[in-house]
Amino acid sequence: MRYVSCRDDQGSVADEAACFHLPKPSATEVCSVTPCGQWKALEWSSCSVTCGQGKATRQVVCLNFSDQVVDRSECDPDDLPAMDQDCSVSSCQNTHDSGRPIHPFPYPEHPPKPHPGGNLNQNAGPAHIPGGNQWRIGPWGACSSTCAGGFQRRAVVCQDENGYTASNCDEKAKPVEQRSCESGPCPQWAYGSWGECTKSCGAGTRTRLVVCQRPNGERFPDLSCEILDKPPDREQCNMQDCPRDAAWNAGPWSSCSASCGRGHKHRNVYCLSKEGNRLENDYCKHLAKPNVQRKCRGGRCPKWKMGDWGQCSVSCGGGIQQRNVYCHTGTQKTARETDCYQFTRPVSEQECYIAECPRYSWEMEEWQACMKTCGEGSRYRKVVCVNQNNQEEDSVNCDASKRPSDRESCNLPPCEYIWITGEWSECSVTCGKGYKQRLVSCSEIYTEKDHYEYGYQNTDNCPGTQPPNVHTCYLGECPVLATWRVGNWGSCSVTCGIGVMHRSVQCLTNDDQASALCHADLKPEERRTCHNIYDCELPSSCQDVKRLKGVIEDGEYYLKVKGRILKIYCAGMQTDSPKEYVTLVSGYAENFSEVYGYRLHNPTECPYNGSRREDCQCRKDYTAAGFSAFSKVRLDLNTMQIITTDLQFSRTHDGRPVPYATAGDCYSAAKWVVRGWSLHLVAPPHTHTFRALLPLLLACSSFTLACDVIYTILKYNMSVES
Repeated sequence: MRYVSCRDDQGSVADEAACFHLPKPSATEVCSVTPCGQWKALEWSSCSVTCGQGKATRQVVCLNFSDQVVDRSECDPDDLPAMDQDCSVSSCQNTHDSGRPIHPFPYPEHPPKPHPGGNLNQNAGPAHIPGGNQWRIGPWGACSSTCAGGFQRRAVVCQDENGYTASNCDEKAKPVEQRSCESGPCPQWAYGSWGECTKSCGAGTRTRLVVCQRPNGERFPDLSCEILDKPPDREQCNMQDCPRDAAWNAGPWSSCSASCGRGHKHRNVYCLSKEGNRLENDYCKHLAKPNVQRKCRGGRCPKWKMGDWGQCSVSCGGGIQQRNVYCHTGTQKTARETDCYQFTRPVSEQECYIAECPRYSWEMEEWQACMKTCGEGSRYRKVVCVNQNNQEEDSVNCDASKRPSDRESCNLPPCEYIWITGEWSECSVTCGKGYKQRLVSCSEIYTEKDHYEYGYQNTDNCPGTQPPNVHTCYLGECPVLATWRVGNWGSCSVTCGIGVMHRSVQCLTNDDQASALCHADLKPEERRTCHNIYDCELPSSCQDVKRLKGVIEDGEYYLKVKGRILKIYCAGMQTDSPKEYVTLVSGYAENFSEVYGYRLHNPTECPYNGSRREDCQCRKDYTAAGFSAFSKVRLDLNTMQIITTDLQFSRTHDGRPVPYATAGDCYSAAKWVVRGWSLHLVAPPHTHTFRALLPLLLACSSFTLACDVIYTILKYNMSVES
């Protein structure tokens, strides 16, 4: 941006209307600032000495905006970071015969004299005197002046052989404590030639370079020179008036010469008369000519981007690791690789090395003894995988193809076989004819042992005929005995409904002769009723019984439910919705539910070994207590579940009604006790047998301590719904 105003002949600001006939120069223009290079300092090196004072250095490079190394002239030399610095390590120590340090300063004035115990540290040069004391010196300090000469000082002290301050060193041998120093000449003002005037007329300005520097060209800040003596660096020029009938006219800027990175734009600038006619440039020389060229930037050039290195391809030893390398533009988009300079493409793969791989090998133990002493046998040995430390590892770490055999055949003489017979058993009967048995086997003889050992073998291996293993025996005539013997039941006399089936019952002696010696009271039944109801058309609910048979009396009926025949008690046959019940054969006596109403005053006790006693130290105030006995339970034929809350065929003797298969108490929290609960479900005749499971949930609502809970399930081809 610049200030544009209309001026009169004397150079004073005039109204813009006075310049209407002239093209007004632009007050602003687009500019493109190219980023300067930046210095980047790398890591400091190690100190150049291992003790005392030394130098540490580092590399400093010039980087452009893409972090690429460029020529050092692209960066400002005044901002160049230090490339070396002093470094101080622990003081160099010398040892005497006793091994103790004898000086604190690392800078000797004189080389050390030979010592009986060996050479002293070269950084500590003592000036010995017969008493063992010596002069020790410190490093030179900074110069007292930055230019035109000055002086430096250092510390010089007298020390004994143990490094402590002493006072009797040789004064003639004392090193100097001060010296002159030369920092070079002081900087002076230097100036260059005047530049061109900014205007050829109408009061312009011209400038020149004025700097504070030494004769060798080393520059310093202005304050290092006498500021009042600084020569002027700017003055006015071409004070004469300018003609008013010509002015510069600038055309439009061209496109940037570069599609990416740095480039230039150009435009035409003409000198025109106030009538708009083109004139020679000399007519406008007194006016500041607009720029005909300016820098431009065509956007970011594609450059290579790298991802992080991936893991090494191996877990040990040498391998390869890779990373993603791609051509990237400033729009956060990946460009084609051909858009980036191929010769600067970073590597995408490099070698990597992790710890040395463990070495594994097979190790064999000695062969064990052969499992046999003759014939075909085998022997075994242990084969394990071990590491380089001879420690056993998983066998997957070793090469399976190189695994030694852990089994081999034995070279044995042929075996001999013999029949072995055991002792005869007792006779199978106590009278009459029976038989005896014995063990007969073909066994191998181990001839190389001190005694025979027998092992069972195939009977084909033994010579000759196998000895008999069964022998008849006779223990005399048996006394005559008779027992009832029954045959199998015959078929039912009917194919549907209730019929009769028969079987034979005979009294026979032990030699199968008919006899009258059997007790008549022990004679099994020869006839019994049978229910062949599976082929009959049976109703599936009490509602069907009422509809199909026209029955309106409550009672037991056979129903076919889910493919099974059940004997069900139908209640409420006079109503539109009769209900199904299962009769409990033992009735009220053995089918009851109880929630015990007594509670101990001290719930942590369990007196009388948990038995029920109403003379206990307790109170009867449990509001949920009750006792109910049942003769029938309600059955839901759709879900095959017992509805425990139906109390139609129950009697409540005490307290509140208790659902079927429910029990509980809050008598004591000290021991688990089940009280007042009994089920005696007996399967009705000709139905399927009972099987698992009936749930009991014991609950306690008014006591804050833990109540006993029992889960038991009884299933009678159905489940229980609580």
